[in-house]
Amino acid sequence: MINQRNPPSSNWYSSIRNHLSNGTPKEALVIYTQIRRNPLCVLSIAPLIFKACASLSTIRYGKAMHAESIKAGVESDVVVGTSIVNMYGKCCDVINACKMFDKMPVKNVVTWNAMISVYMRNGATEKALCLFEKMTDRTEVSWIEMIAGYAKVGDTKMARCVFDRVPLSLKNVVTWSVMVDGYASNGEMKAAKDMFEAMPERSFYVWSSMISGYLKKGEVEEGRAIFDRMKVRNLVNWNSLISGYCQNGLCNEALDAFAKMQLDGFEPDEVSFASALSACAQLGSLEAGKELHNMIIQKRIKLNQFILNGLVDMYAKCGDLTNARLIFDNESELEKNDSCWNAMISGFSIHGHCREALEFFNKMEKSSVNPNEITFLSVLSACAHAGFVEDGLETFKKMEKYGLSVNVKHYGCIVDLLGRAGRLKDAYQIVTKMPMRPNDMIWGTLLGACRLHSNLYMANRVLERIRLQDSCDSSCYVLMSNIYAASERWEKAESFRIVMSSNKVIKTVGHSSVTLNNT
Repeated sequence: MINQRNPPSSNWYSSIRNHLSNGTPKEALVIYTQIRRNPLCVLSIAPLIFKACASLSTIRYGKAMHAESIKAGVESDVVVGTSIVNMYGKCCDVINACKMFDKMPVKNVVTWNAMISVYMRNGATEKALCLFEKMTDRTEVSWIEMIAGYAKVGDTKMARCVFDRVPLSLKNVVTWSVMVDGYASNGEMKAAKDMFEAMPERSFYVWSSMISGYLKKGEVEEGRAIFDRMKVRNLVNWNSLISGYCQNGLCNEALDAFAKMQLDGFEPDEVSFASALSACAQLGSLEAGKELHNMIIQKRIKLNQFILNGLVDMYAKCGDLTNARLIFDNESELEKNDSCWNAMISGFSIHGHCREALEFFNKMEKSSVNPNEITFLSVLSACAHAGFVEDGLETFKKMEKYGLSVNVKHYGCIVDLLGRAGRLKDAYQIVTKMPMRPNDMIWGTLLGACRLHSNLYMANRVLERIRLQDSCDSSCYVLMSNIYAASERWEKAESFRIVMSSNKVIKTVGHSSVTLNNT
């Protein structure tokens, strides 16, 4: 931060630039608000301020800065104008970006590239192609924007067509890497592998793209094989592996890789810690999570949104709700996104603090952050376990208010809620009127409720529907056998066991896990 009210002009540019380089664009805007009345500073720092607005996607601040650049008479400057185009594009305001581009008296190739990027970022691929074809002078960036843009919207065929047109003098390791990443990002790993193997030289970036691509598809062995082929690695490659392990539920492997990365001489960064915290959260390993928290403090890792969310999620999932709430309460309102709120609500829900989960949901509704599908899933689950029938039904209705689509998991929670409360008829009607096909979990939940309330009549109706759907698994037979056994109708109970045996239906084995000596 700048202590002086009006720092020397020589410091303005470097201070703002340093904040942008360090990933703190908010602080850059704070400095500008202190010096904005000095007209001499506008031309020199306007491009940096527009970049800060673009990073934060603050269209209101960006428009205000645009007005100030007009007043200062610097809007027609090609660098300032290009920055304005880029700012509007990153704030998803294509119309104003296009207006600015069209009225610029002087444009250079950077300006054209910026406008192509605006179109591609917002899915206007035809307009981007039209502009691209009009360019008389194309740079490496022009081709990369087109390839990456098509890949982003999933049109890898057009991305490849553009790649094949790249002049030989501009077809370098970056161009190749962007095309490989385009295939990998869209899950087309065979095409990605073919191009990867054909590359004249490879960058660290393209190795990470391949590792992430395989792991995102669940092809863990292939991803690890690519990682093992690397003779020299960097931190990004390690982060791709650790993150990929977490995504596939291989949390012990993720923590092992986190440790090996440090033995390999790499200091973990925010991305490394966020992935490692996620692994601890999934494992429920509070001790390992606390060790990571201490490392973050000792190494003075910047507490950005990802780290803070990771800490809240880890403590909440591990049952240390006191520390989770402490970190949550210390976050500023701007740092609390839906993931952070969801971590707290989910933590309260899975650890039986259902009333607190509802209270946090109500607080979230009053905040600037809207709940999403995951939020409702956690709240509905809490209501089901606590028996808050009316709260649950009221919460379920709110999904329409937020424009959210109800999926089969939400219906499962409502069926569980009504089933536990003994409202089996209502639960059955919901299942039969669902807009999608009920899955085995929903039928099993309803059948379990029939067992809980010893309702043989409804159990047989449910079983009839399950048979019609041809989705009767071992749990259905076991539940029906138990329902009849509870009613002391032993012959019927035995008959279901015999059916299981004759149909070679194997009962799914249950598993439990315990932690001994941090393992």
